[in-house]
Amino acid sequence: MIAPPIAPEALSLFRTAYGALMLLTLAHLLPQARRFFLSERFGGYADTSVWSLALHNPVMMPVSLLLWALCATAFVADRYVVPAALVNLLLCRYFFISMRWKGILRGMGAPGFIAYWHAALLFFLELGARYDASGRILEAASAAFRIDMGVIMICAGTYKAVAGYPRNEGMELGMVSPFWGYWGRLYRRLRPSHPTFHVLNHLAYGVEIVAGLMMLFPPTQFWGGLGIFLSFAWILTHIRLSWLCETLMAGCLVYIPRGHLVASFLPAATYPRLEGTAPEWVVSAVVAFLWGYVTLLPFAKFGQWYNFLAEKRLPGPFQRLLERYTNAFGIIIWRVFSVDVTNFYIRILVQDREGRRQVYSRPGVFDPAVSFRYTHVAEFICVTTLFTTLKYYPANDRLFVERVTRYARTVPCPPEGRVVFEYVALHKEGDRFGERLVSEFVVDPVARTVEERVIDPAFSVRSASPVSPVHAGVTPGSYAPA
Repeated sequence: MIAPPIAPEALSLFRTAYGALMLLTLAHLLPQARRFFLSERFGGYADTSVWSLALHNPVMMPVSLLLWALCATAFVADRYVVPAALVNLLLCRYFFISMRWKGILRGMGAPGFIAYWHAALLFFLELGARYDASGRILEAASAAFRIDMGVIMICAGTYKAVAGYPRNEGMELGMVSPFWGYWGRLYRRLRPSHPTFHVLNHLAYGVEIVAGLMMLFPPTQFWGGLGIFLSFAWILTHIRLSWLCETLMAGCLVYIPRGHLVASFLPAATYPRLEGTAPEWVVSAVVAFLWGYVTLLPFAKFGQWYNFLAEKRLPGPFQRLLERYTNAFGIIIWRVFSVDVTNFYIRILVQDREGRRQVYSRPGVFDPAVSFRYTHVAEFICVTTLFTTLKYYPANDRLFVERVTRYARTVPCPPEGRVVFEYVALHKEGDRFGERLVSEFVVDPVARTVEERVIDPAFSVRSASPVSPVHAGVTPGSYAPA
């Protein structure tokens, strides 16, 4: 029931591709580095805890980024791969998982998680290939990550299936949104009921569920991986996701087992020469860890879905254990690209003391005056999650105010000026897409106050879409109901 481990040709190609994609990811992040990697004290998005101040400061930021780039270069050059993979994994784990609830960047959302997940995949595959002559680690890592990605895709597809996609409430809003879609002006020419959107919505959840199920079983794993590869090859041409799609497509190489026909079409390669021999107890511990993770995965997912769909908590100690375990590994339901995220966007303006306003954010525009700020998907993830706080935690105004004022302090503002966030709802008006300004939030970044002005009372920024299963949560990092 366990397929052979990843083919050596596929491992070699994945190592090189992941290294190149990490270099591109870091280069893409560089113009935004001060906000993404500094704490609020230094004009960034991270909180001001003691730990954050120690790592998110102007001295440590270039050190971290340089070290990260050296690790990615080592993958491409095939030198010092295992130590570099370990350091890369630790960096990805910290910035993309540990900082998920400690900064308004949210660990860069799905693109950050995918970079972390593939960092773990590369580390365990290379550890097994270079330090375990028995091949047990390589086999366990190949199987565990194939199953884990299958479960991720099943959960992502299932959420889409219960969040409106079968009723044509999904892809179309994201595709016309200036935040997410590359071709919004083109797709706005189509009516919302156009067959193109129906087909794409059904494919979005259907392919993920079917391919995810195929990924769980050795006889069909290759075809499941191919389905996801082709799916994300299409997505990368339409949806702004930084390097998520390309990284995930590279990760699909793990579904090419040793001896597979497709491996013969890849650049010739063999497994790396052994660089050492890990003690038997280390090999057994790593294998036990990988299989232990796979064994606990169904229980973790069941607990999260029970919290979410049944809107109930597990008994006290089990709920606490669930949340600590899932947050430690970054395990989530994957509520990505659902209607509660795509049915609005935020327009940011700067207001002077006389009340005159000037647009600051221009989604998708390469504006050097703002360091190309609104061309990176992480910026849109950051802004969007500021305002989904109103839907996910409607009773916790303090959390929203703290987050939105932290963001406002990163926007250049004249003396006694204000930062204005206009909440623009996307909706369907018969045979066309429409948008309307429903609320605005005027933020004083110095006094840290927020004034909400409701413009369209018919639309509530604190209510989920009628087709959405979202309910009020108790705290970030938990799906338990409030």
